[in-house]
Amino acid sequence: MVAPFPERPVIRLPRARGRDFVVGDIHGAFDLVLRGMDRVRFDPSVDRILSLGDLIDRGPGSHRTARFLAHDWVHAVRGNHEDMLLEAYADGEPHPAVLAFLHGRNGFAWWRDTPDGLKADILAAVRPLPLAIELDTARGSVGLVHADVPAGLSWPAFLARLEAGDEAIAHEALWSRRRVDYGDESGVPGVGRVFVGHTPLPRLARLGNVYAVDTGAVHGLLHGSDGALSFVEATGLTGALAGLGGDGPPPDLVHALAEARATDRPFSPL
Repeated sequence: MVAPFPERPVIRLPRARGRDFVVGDIHGAFDLVLRGMDRVRFDPSVDRILSLGDLIDRGPGSHRTARFLAHDWVHAVRGNHEDMLLEAYADGEPHPAVLAFLHGRNGFAWWRDTPDGLKADILAAVRPLPLAIELDTARGSVGLVHADVPAGLSWPAFLARLEAGDEAIAHEALWSRRRVDYGDESGVPGVGRVFVGHTPLPRLARLGNVYAVDTGAVHGLLHGSDGALSFVEATGLTGALAGLGGDGPPPDLVHALAEARATDRPFSPL
């Protein structure tokens, strides 16, 4: 179940005046977003950040999500963590047992200490997030979805099913790991390329025309591991990108990996 189903499950964005940077799951690690912006010399007057969802939970900066989404140069799809939050509040204030369950799992403890007014702001900010975004670019159409497009389904058919309110397809868009888990390189027809997050990987990976770019930012932030936040220019992928068993992306991949051992500080993007 996807609750509530977004009013606009698909959003189509016109061509950017500058660059489009796709970022993997942020999970409250907004300090790393700042580092990535600095690394790529982000220009908010023409460039855009395109988030693959899961902005909240696990990381200590999750309460900054509404402020981040308020910028007109930020666009995001809904992730499964935003969906779990919205489902909990679908019928009003959740039962304490529901919140206790979420607090004990999914990195949701931050919500307990968030002021009520800020909670309302975050819910209002994530509620309209679409399940998919399609970009018009100089190199053709580019799709964004949190988890996956079902195998064998074309991108136009996928969008049509979402716009028709298909709960099963929406669940795949938010939760599926099948393509990444099985190394499925069949790709998604009807679109130039598709970017997905959801499944943390040690390196950027390409499966057909699907690019998995969640490189575990919050895990590096919290545990000192090798996790990093990947900034990938949507139209800058040239040459072959290593698959799941490869040695990592080639030098000509336009990307920046922000350092994962950042000290969390108040989010001030400009």
